[in-house]
Amino acid sequence: MLLQFSLANHLCFAEEQTLSLVASKEDKHPGHLLMPRPAYKHKVLRTAALYGANAHGKTKLIEAIEFAQDLIVNGRKLEQPIQVKPFRLNPELLQQPSRFEFVIFFEGVEYTYGFVVNRKQVLEEWLFARPKTQEVRYFERISKPDGEVVVEFGASLKPKKAKDKQYLDFVARGTQENQLFLTEAVNRKTDKLKPVYTWFSKILTVISADRPFQPIERRAHKEESFIQFMGDFLNLAGTGISGISTEEERIDLNDVSKDLREELENLKEGQTLSFSSSDGDSFVMYLNADNDPIILRLKTHHEDSHGMLVNFDFSEESSGTQRLMQILPMLADLEQRHKVYIIDELDRKLHPFLSKLFVQSFLEKGKNIHSQLVFSTHETHLLDQALLRRDEIWFVEKDQHGASHLYSLADFKIRPDLKVEKGYLQGRFGAIPFIGDTTILGW
Repeated sequence: MLLQFSLANHLCFAEEQTLSLVASKEDKHPGHLLMPRPAYKHKVLRTAALYGANAHGKTKLIEAIEFAQDLIVNGRKLEQPIQVKPFRLNPELLQQPSRFEFVIFFEGVEYTYGFVVNRKQVLEEWLFARPKTQEVRYFERISKPDGEVVVEFGASLKPKKAKDKQYLDFVARGTQENQLFLTEAVNRKTDKLKPVYTWFSKILTVISADRPFQPIERRAHKEESFIQFMGDFLNLAGTGISGISTEEERIDLNDVSKDLREELENLKEGQTLSFSSSDGDSFVMYLNADNDPIILRLKTHHEDSHGMLVNFDFSEESSGTQRLMQILPMLADLEQRHKVYIIDELDRKLHPFLSKLFVQSFLEKGKNIHSQLVFSTHETHLLDQALLRRDEIWFVEKDQHGASHLYSLADFKIRPDLKVEKGYLQGRFGAIPFIGDTTILGW
């Protein structure tokens, strides 16, 4: 689970800003809290909603998380630049490095992992762990005054055998300047660091506003329980859909382009290729047991006036229904998989009632499950103390110099019965657009 994310001098964030999912002392909605392990020092929030005016930094915060994840998971090739973007509205910061830090909890251990980078190299990197109550150092990568960058190991990571220590030193020396040591070490089988890497590669899931959570065709083709859940929820949501299914189409491998044929032939068992078009059509391709390429499409079922089922293509559904279908697998997964979902514009194309239903369902279905949902939204109907705790509501606001700042509703002293939505729209908490005099437009 994610406890905290901090960043400085990246995109629209100048000074260090922190998004914290550590719970305050508020006693509302105890079911929204997670206890990472018995006697842990903090309770952790299961959700966080990000509000703010357009261009104030909500999406940029999520992009920063995704950038850090990509650097950790995929690394960089030799001499490939690190695509960090320092704050551009302060000339003094343009030549300064950017800083990122995550505090996470995974497999019974709290980890603090972070790094400082510029476009050319990793200047600093650190990993500390808290297996119980005491924090221990795994490693620190530091820049010396003469410009040399070295990796120092803590006793908790340093191997006892001389040959293992020599190998770890070898990995450190062989880590290229634009590569994180964590990434290099895991790729070279340093198992003690693998849980941290796994959290970023398997647990953290970032979903941009125009990207589906995952292709659902293959899953709908194989899992009856998934089809049942999707059909039930879509019916409950009033979409007019009573169920879903898949339709297979076998094609000749000789009928596809050379490039596509090579991609298909390189697929491993269970892998698929996903395709989508601007008109909403989407499908996946895979090779069956006979090595034949298969196109798999999603179908939705509606009842006609005589109670007979009529099939529709996914592309024929409204954009809002398509969006709902693309994010619903998160709810289906709650009981099987522990995930941290970061969603940009959760409410995109959704009716306010459906946005609220999704959040309510996540909080209700995910009780006692260590999954979290962080999302940006403009949907003010969610600003309701009957739905969210004060510390689950966050705001992003730009100052007069164009730098974004993060703060929580928990920073304000408000009555338990305050209508938060009304207060927000009245500007009580900031993070709203201030509209100028429209007469200058000549209307």
